[in-house]
Order: sequence, then structure tokens, then C-alpha cells
Amino acid sequence: MTTKICRCLLALFLFVAFALSFIPYPVLADQQAISIGYGLATLNPSSDLGHLKQGDYYDFVQITYSYEKLLSGKFNLVLEPFVGIVNRPTSGLDIGVAVGGRYYFGQRNYQGFFATISGGGVYTTVNFEEQGTHGLFVLQGGIGYKWERLFVESKFRHYSNGGLAHPNHSINATVVSMGFAF
Repeated sequence: MTTKICRCLLALFLFVAFALSFIPYPVLADQQAISIGYGLATLNPSSDLGHLKQGDYYDFVQITYSYEKLLSGKFNLVLEPFVGIVNRPTSGLDIGVAVGGRYYFGQRNYQGFFATISGGGVYTTVNFEEQGTHGLFVLQGGIGYKWERLFVESKFRHYSNGGLAHPNHSINATVVSMGFAF
């Protein structure tokens, strides 16, 4: 996929995320956020930091838009559509959504340290040698800190085709992001 198409899709995603921030969501979301992060291959079998199993370097920039809905106490349901702009091993896009939970450890909900766990699906334009398909499942877990409307977060992300195609070697990455809530 060309760089021009990637930029157009990124601009469209940001425009939609910005436009959605002005629509009230009294039923769906108690809080919304947008973040940008950098991801790097981590803990892949037989490889060094930043590399996949086949030795290729893997890094990307990820933009995430999230909705949080209070379930009980300080535990929230989180819906996170995201777009990843893959730099290497070849340029491309990851488009996906994850659903999970987030728990805030502080005195108030939406403040202080938090932990997140989620799962979902991804379509990638990158032809990973470790996977036999472009449709992947994602599992992720992370920790972060939120102060007022700003937050930082680090997530471990695991891509797999769930055994639906061969090969099925994991693609693991760490994503460090920062963002703001509204």
C-alpha cells in the first residue's frame, strides 16, 4: 500500500475520531479518548528485541480511539478501534478493534494507575511470514497512568491467526502510547 493511501486513511480516521468527540454518548460511553503510540516487536520466539522470528525488524505507529463505560466501581468496559501504520518489515496498515476491561487502582474512577486486558480482531495489509492470513486475532494487556485528561500506557500485544491458517507463529509487540481523554 502506498504512503499516500496510508496518509489518506490516517487523515480520515483522525477526522472521524474528532467529529465523534462532539456527539454525546450518554448510553454508550462515560469517557472517550484518543492516543498515539509506537510499537516494537517484543518477546518473539528466537529473536532479538525489535525483530520477528524470521529476523525482520518490526515497528509501527498506532492510533487508538477508545470508549469507556463504567460497569461497577472502578471497573470499565473498553471498546478500542485502532489503526496501525506499519513501517517495517514492509509498509502497510493494521485495522482492528479490541474489547476488554480496564480497572483503576486509585481513589477515583478514570484517575491514577490502571490495568487493561482486551481481545479482538485485526486485518493487516502486511504479508507476515509468521502468519498464513491477513485476518488475525489480537490479545493485549497493559498498564498505564492517567492524570486529569492526559495518560500514558504500555501494552503487550499478541497477534495470532488462531490456528485457522499455517504457519501460525505469534507476532508479539509492545506499544507505548500517550493520549488525552474527553
